[in-house]
Amino acid sequence: MEKLLVFHLDDNNLKKLKQITGALKVRVDEVPSSDYLKPLEMIANRTSSPLIQPFSGKVPAESLIVFCDFTEKKMDKLLASLRRDQVVIDYKAVLTPTNRKWNVMRMYLEMQAEKAAYQKNKA
Repeated sequence: MEKLLVFHLDDNNLKKLKQITGALKVRVDEVPSSDYLKPLEMIANRTSSPLIQPFSGKVPAESLIVFCDFTEKKMDKLLASLRRDQVVIDYKAVLTPTNRKWNVMRMYLEMQAEKAAYQKNKA
């Protein structure tokens, strides 16, 4: 089943997101900031490890969603609905074999770097 991992999304946008995902039968997992040092794979699979300490640092200001196990058709439908309903999400990513081992903070760093590179090339 498709799942969205949701990080640091404000209440208004979260409410809109849940309405959309409910209609599409997509599960939404809101990830607490204490899990930001866990690998994305562990978060997606709802597993844990006593070796990973809870995150206690500064939470990034940007919101992030990670698509897990989506078909292209379902992702296109969800993205179109997010645009239509003006759901504001700073970063959107897909769980891949490469990034599944990253923790949430690494994902944020990668997303910030990609955005900076995109804006630099756009200018």
